[in-house]
Amino acid sequence: MDTKLFSIWFMALRVYSLPISIMSWLVPFLFAAINKGNIIYGFISLIGIIILHLATNLFDDTIDYLREKHAIDKGLKENFNFQKGKCFHIFNNDLTIKDYIIVSFLLFFIAFLIAIFFLNIYGIKLLFIIIPSIVLCLLYPILGCLGLGEVIVAVVFSPLLYLGVYFVMTGVFSLNVLVISISTGLLSVAVLHNHMLLDFEYDETNRKTTLCRICKTRKNALRLLGFIIFSAYLNIIIWVILKVLNPFYLTVLLSIPTAITLYKVMYIHINNPNEEIKRNIFMGSLKSVDKAIDEQKNFLLKFVIVRNLLSFFTSLIIISIILTEI
Repeated sequence: MDTKLFSIWFMALRVYSLPISIMSWLVPFLFAAINKGNIIYGFISLIGIIILHLATNLFDDTIDYLREKHAIDKGLKENFNFQKGKCFHIFNNDLTIKDYIIVSFLLFFIAFLIAIFFLNIYGIKLLFIIIPSIVLCLLYPILGCLGLGEVIVAVVFSPLLYLGVYFVMTGVFSLNVLVISISTGLLSVAVLHNHMLLDFEYDETNRKTTLCRICKTRKNALRLLGFIIFSAYLNIIIWVILKVLNPFYLTVLLSIPTAITLYKVMYIHINNPNEEIKRNIFMGSLKSVDKAIDEQKNFLLKFVIVRNLLSFFTSLIIISIILTEI
């Protein structure tokens, strides 16, 4: 594959979105590895997760393109109206919608083969993870139109992913893994909800249904963002109090300053968008922001902070697991 074609597919598949999935995989992988889980099976599960993630990305774009084209053919719309970058390589004649369909189903098929591999080893118990994951990924483009996209991503790439990785490595399910996944799942919702909040005007203009749009106003959407983040921390605290989780897991509270910073930044975004945002150490690494063109820096800053919050929180979970299990 030449460099240009690789770059085209890299963007079409949105490979740059994989770090969040890999970070999510790392938590149950480490938890299972410490409990003498099968390391090889853990890495095979990672391959399956990556392939399923990329397949869902491409399938989502495919359905959106076909839906828009159908509306245009019916005379309901005059032109395609996507957010910047979506289906870019189709409009740029680098790829065709047929390419999107073929590759997305090929990736789903590979993920299916990996699922069969593990089913052959563990039997019917694994279906409780595999079937919901596949169904939700396939229904994502449809349910996303109902404002459930953020919730689906959180369920698939947190509870289902966590339980699935741990199970294929150990052969058993874990309450601790499930409990932890609830918090990371909530923060995954926060990442997506924050992104949609930044695109609130665009989605409102195009009548796109998202969790933010269901909130009716940006201020209500911001309140929901705060509640989601608060719930992620509260979940850990409750399970520590109930002695299901070791007190070491309270180290996640060290990421609270980043959560507060995010909320303040988004409050400014909504109430005083012209105010200059002062950077601080709690925002995390902002290298990608500095490299961006000036027109994108303001938007990217707000997106990077919430992504860094999830990464920081997950890293502290990993540290907690090591402190607890070793």
